[in-house]
Amino acid sequence: VLDTGADLQHPALVFQWARRPGGRVLGRDFVDNDADPSEAGSASDRGWGHGTHVSALVALAAPGARLMPVRVLDASGRGNAWVLAEALLWAVDPDGDPSTDDGAQVVNMSLGTTRPTRLLDLAVELATCSDDDDDEEDLDRSDPGFAADEARCNLRPGVVVMAAAGNAGNATERLYPAAERAEGQLAITATSPQGGLAGFANRGAWIDLAAPGDRIVSALPGGGWGTWSGTSMAAPLATGVAALLKARHPDWKPVDVTQRLVDRSAALCGTPVRRLDAGAALADRTPSDPTC
Repeated sequence: VLDTGADLQHPALVFQWARRPGGRVLGRDFVDNDADPSEAGSASDRGWGHGTHVSALVALAAPGARLMPVRVLDASGRGNAWVLAEALLWAVDPDGDPSTDDGAQVVNMSLGTTRPTRLLDLAVELATCSDDDDDEEDLDRSDPGFAADEARCNLRPGVVVMAAAGNAGNATERLYPAAERAEGQLAITATSPQGGLAGFANRGAWIDLAAPGDRIVSALPGGGWGTWSGTSMAAPLATGVAALLKARHPDWKPVDVTQRLVDRSAALCGTPVRRLDAGAALADRTPSDPTC
């Protein structure tokens, strides 16, 4: 979970963390550059609690998952593309040894920027082990710096990436990395409790799936609970379902997971955007479309 960090002692999360030998939580803080990915700041900070809220939603959808908190945003919710790219590639190979299988299998990014960068595009392609990009020429990976990524991708399937699509409520804004369109990545927008798209949710042909994101209850730092709305809440629910699929099909490539989620999605009233259906995805069945 690449976010603002998390409350490592929250009752909803304390048993969910992936851990290093010795018991310390497997995570990293790329803001303060240390090994403690705890939330920082206070309730007066705009981003405070975001990573805790998001992490607990992954755990809600996939209770058996082991979570790796990675702090890339400060307490105000701000970060930069360089830090995000570095953190994403750390998450897929924390010990820097491609021969060991210690990295994330699914990555959640409930964050983004409206400015596309080749850097984030490259980082997502390396994480998912794919350079199949509709808008870019194939990446030249002859530079020796890519050797570890190539070795990792030869040994194991890449990482599934779920990214929030943004909260501008229109079809013109694109949020990156969600809009990178990399193979093995999905852009997730939000549905409302009434069964349509949430009013704040971005929409358009570049969106892959929608999941619940309006008035979602989840954990907050200090052992508390709170309600939050946004595509940031929808993405981790989709991440949890992707984790369930990976648990059932550990050898699947990222594109196999994302294709199953899309293929077994349901119609969403009033929009061509499709709705995530966890049960249909896991059972490999076609869900019934709603009466609109």
